[in-house]
Amino acid sequence: MDRRNFLKTCTAVAAASLASPSFFINTLKAQEGSFKPYNKAPLLKKDGTPIKPEEIDPTKQYLFFYPHRATPCILANLDKEVPPTEVKLADGSVYKWQGGVGPKKSIVAYSAICPHQLSYPTPDYSFINYYPQDTPSNIVKRGGVIQCCAHLSVFDPEKGGVVLDGPAQFPLTAIVLTYEDGVLYAVGTLGKEFFEDFFDVFKPDLRKLYKSSRKAKKLVEKCEVIEVSEYAKEVIRC
Repeated sequence: MDRRNFLKTCTAVAAASLASPSFFINTLKAQEGSFKPYNKAPLLKKDGTPIKPEEIDPTKQYLFFYPHRATPCILANLDKEVPPTEVKLADGSVYKWQGGVGPKKSIVAYSAICPHQLSYPTPDYSFINYYPQDTPSNIVKRGGVIQCCAHLSVFDPEKGGVVLDGPAQFPLTAIVLTYEDGVLYAVGTLGKEFFEDFFDVFKPDLRKLYKSSRKAKKLVEKCEVIEVSEYAKEVIRC
């Protein structure tokens, strides 16, 4: 995408935040393949009712699974308006990230599969986690970041998941959210995906957990949101 077309995309995405969700999604689709749509899945509480943005505590980290049954995602309330921004890749390409959603435009979501060596939250432990503002990372000395303690990569959830520090060469895969009639939905991904590598590398573990590769790869139609501490026995911070 050349600079002129990129600037047009930036303007369109900013306008889309004030327009209909369908217009916004069509704008993302124009970004030369960086957006990949999946099932439109509502984000729900344990009781099956939609989780409201105000119920997402800025001091906590939440987990849900999307777009596959076995692919975990981080959900966070950054507690401030998060504007759209451009994400630059090592090869010089760029794409526009949507920013936060919800009434305060503060809710963001990312794949919880680290793009470095695919560390991810398991029922036993979670090495990759969101650090709220009051929980500073020892690497970058501040909160409001996502950090993987497997190899110390740090990502900025306020800037589309870009790498702040560590060995990761790619941003986190963004989970595209929409907010419609009081309901948060996951609708697709933005940026480079690592799902196929993830399923290949962890095939034995996922088969054990989900009984088969087919079941692990099943696309979800709804997402139950839980605190990461409810899923992983140990939450590793560094």
